[in-house]
Amino acid sequence: MSTGSEIRAVAVGIDGSDGSLEALRWAAREADLHGADLLVLLAWQLPVVGPYLPAMPLDASAWEDSARQQLNAALGAVFGEKLPHGVRAELRHGLPASVLVEAGRDADLLVVGSRGHGGLLGALLGSVSTAVIHHATCPVLVVRPSSANRDGKTTS
Repeated sequence: MSTGSEIRAVAVGIDGSDGSLEALRWAAREADLHGADLLVLLAWQLPVVGPYLPAMPLDASAWEDSARQQLNAALGAVFGEKLPHGVRAELRHGLPASVLVEAGRDADLLVVGSRGHGGLLGALLGSVSTAVIHHATCPVLVVRPSSANRDGKTTS
């Protein structure tokens, strides 16, 4: 982490959603603009199960492999086949907000999308971006979806 307003390390959290891909694009442009390193993170964890939820396989390696596929797909969508110099990607096991707050300790800027995968999962876990804003020790940028991605229509 640098001192002052210099940006040398940017971290971005992704989950494969359109919003997180926009956050990744924004973080990549910002890192490039400042000549900073970029850390792309995807947090994964085993799902919460209980007596009222459908049975799910709890093979950790299968869940990690699925997360790795999501990470690789997102990287390919934004960067193509080869990551630019200074960009590295990591899978980390844990709650997304916790993983990102921890990564923010070594970053000068932390970037997240305003929305990830929603629905029941979002309702159960709460807002990752809100948790990151409240607990990160570095500046946080929340990237909102473009007008084209908010409602599926492009506005003029």
